[in-house]
Amino acid sequence: MLSPDNPLIQLSNDESHHLVSVNRARSGDPVSVFDGQGQEWESELTEANKRKAILTGKRFIQHTPLSYEIALAQAIPKGKGLEGIIRKATEIGIQHIFPLASERTESKVRTDRQDTKSEKWLTAAIEGAKQSGNPFLPQIHPVQGLSHFLENGAQQFSLKLIASLQSDSVSLKTAIDSTGVVPTGIFLVGPEGDFSDREYHQISSSGFQPITIGPYVLKCETAAVYAMSILRHEWSSS
Repeated sequence: MLSPDNPLIQLSNDESHHLVSVNRARSGDPVSVFDGQGQEWESELTEANKRKAILTGKRFIQHTPLSYEIALAQAIPKGKGLEGIIRKATEIGIQHIFPLASERTESKVRTDRQDTKSEKWLTAAIEGAKQSGNPFLPQIHPVQGLSHFLENGAQQFSLKLIASLQSDSVSLKTAIDSTGVVPTGIFLVGPEGDFSDREYHQISSSGFQPITIGPYVLKCETAAVYAMSILRHEWSSS
């Protein structure tokens, strides 16, 4: 965590290499450093060492969190799909990400590989924050089953939405407008093979409202980014 009382910042080996060797930064260049919790130093590179870069903070900034919370609950897609989703979600400014294991989830996370996956997901979030300038990293929750999530994690959100092709689905805009002032919302996206009928019954019983996000069948990665972008835009404008 950064501190306003300590303007001298030493980067890790990896960050030093990326700054000096990859980005070709030189002594005297301006560099912004953040800790993922809203604290940022506008700094100057004073020692361009590719193994131990040193920065001197010039201006400390304490960013204010958003007045609302948006979360994504995503059934884990195959391959590196979730890494891309986390990267984009961080760029948009999503605060919580819940990786889920469902009946039709093709990519299973073994218990002994949870730490490795978590590190890769955190790296993806950091990359998204660097790209966008977002000073806040999302909280990436441990992988959990759908039932456990519905009984626990989902209950803290006042607006609960799920992408659906069901006939009773409403538009995302309609769902947002019908809620009035809502400071917390979560969007649930299924796996490549969608949720099972049994899971849909659980989801509906937990208060999730089915919404349509257009006439076409979107990949789960596209659906997540599309819906979160609209939700963020609508609440930012209200």
